[in-house]
Amino acid sequence: MNFNFSLIFSVLFLTLAQSCKNKTEQPCDSHFIKGNDYFLSGNLDKALGEFDEGIKEDSRNAFAFYGKGQVFLMEGDFDKGIENFNKAISIDPKFTFAYYSRGAAERLSGRNREALRDFEKSIELKPDFNFAMMQSAILEGELGDRLKAIDYYGRILQSQPKQYLAYFYKGTSEHILGKDKEAIEDYTQCLRIKDDYANAYYYRAACYGDSKDYKNAIADFTKAIELMADFPNAYLYRGLYKNALGQKESACDDFKLAKEKGNKDSQTYIDKYCKP
Repeated sequence: MNFNFSLIFSVLFLTLAQSCKNKTEQPCDSHFIKGNDYFLSGNLDKALGEFDEGIKEDSRNAFAFYGKGQVFLMEGDFDKGIENFNKAISIDPKFTFAYYSRGAAERLSGRNREALRDFEKSIELKPDFNFAMMQSAILEGELGDRLKAIDYYGRILQSQPKQYLAYFYKGTSEHILGKDKEAIEDYTQCLRIKDDYANAYYYRAACYGDSKDYKNAIADFTKAIELMADFPNAYLYRGLYKNALGQKESACDDFKLAKEKGNKDSQTYIDKYCKP
């Protein structure tokens, strides 16, 4: 599971646990509280049973439909999850976490534009909802609007200046837009907070390389490799930049290491630059 999906599931637990504190149109009933406890302990069948009991007692129990949606989402039945979040939202159109959770279900089932609309709605209702901003930023980037993504990351950092991943992803969007100076600054900020984050060294190295600052690029690729030895592309690009600086033998060593670790392009450079 990649970072983004891990974040989604982590926040689902948080939103269920916190939903009673953030929704005011109806109180949390005993069935929701019990179902919530079962859900958080991993007993999804009993959680679903409690939520169903809540609906039997009150057919307009938005919490119960929300809880059912969370169970189906955790079980991987995204359509049933969305169906129940729809019911919760129809009962309470200001149910912030129901929008977020429906967005998560849409995201996980590949309905990215629908997911983005729901994440943005949850931000409209809760302007400091940084988890929803992170998801919106990632989606904006994937859908091609890197400037909107950068804006979201900036908003996150205003309230969470130690959020290293916001710096990392902001830098990535800037790098894609060719703003390597800004990207380098953000990767550097990321590494000031988390100095063992291999991906930040790797992508900062790419920015240095694009800027023809090969010495710093090599240093960052070396650091990325120290932190994550099985990093074939880092060996390949470090070899290319060493070759550009005239370090032919060391470059060939890196091309060969890249090949050993599974990089399919490395043989081209071995053939081109390395003597048999």
